[in-house]
Amino acid sequence: MELAQASLNAWTVKDLPLADLLARARARGFGGVAPWLETIAPVGPEAAARMIADSGLAVSSVCRGGFFPADDAGERRRAVDATKEAIDVAAAIGAPTLVVLPGGLPSPTRADGVTLADARRHVAEGLAACLDHARGAGVRLGLEPLHPMMAADRSVVCSLEQANDVIDELDDDALGLVVDIYHCWFDHALERELARAGERVLGVHLSDWVLPLGGHLSSRGMIGDGCIDLTGTIGMARRHGYTGLFEIEVLSDRWWAENPVDVVDLVADRWARLPAPDTAH
Repeated sequence: MELAQASLNAWTVKDLPLADLLARARARGFGGVAPWLETIAPVGPEAAARMIADSGLAVSSVCRGGFFPADDAGERRRAVDATKEAIDVAAAIGAPTLVVLPGGLPSPTRADGVTLADARRHVAEGLAACLDHARGAGVRLGLEPLHPMMAADRSVVCSLEQANDVIDELDDDALGLVVDIYHCWFDHALERELARAGERVLGVHLSDWVLPLGGHLSSRGMIGDGCIDLTGTIGMARRHGYTGLFEIEVLSDRWWAENPVDVVDLVADRWARLPAPDTAH
């Protein structure tokens, strides 16, 4: 597949500073990049915006805001304020989407704290509190559900269906869905929920599922190394209206230990070897 359809997520090669990320992505022919707030912070949003513009690369998204569930209202307000600040950073560098992670239980080691139902309500309320700000900044919020194994500490929204339910409930053009295939490749409702979201799909993140898992946050496989049908996923997304770039987001201790320049080259080579997807309805 053509690399112009792919975006290099900064956390795949998290040790690369922004300038090097842009230079390597451009040299290999990626269509865009997806910086994290941590990628932008060392140079600041204004300088980052100039660097990105000079590179000629698109920005597919910025990661991340959210983490709304909290034990008290003050903490929840701080999460909203931090997400609004992230929206401003995304707007400053020309990113169309801020990826929003729901957040887990505030006290995951206890059963007598904020309940799962309460935490999910906090997510909806936190998103609602950010929508006007996002709309005014010209940035859309991309809600990303995570794998159920992360329900306690990272995301109480654990399926595409749950995320779509929240998006339907809030019913705002400034809110959409980010599909990370690592978290939903096994979901029997994957195609149904992609079709349901339609043009509200704001991003698609790709990696692979390999065993054994070394940790639930940093055990993703390089594309092509595992059991996920990546070509099928790409075709499915295109058939149901997704027109954006596909982000390669490989959060992996295995690959972080390698030379990041070599990892960029490997991602590019693996992407180029993927068969063209079937996009016919």
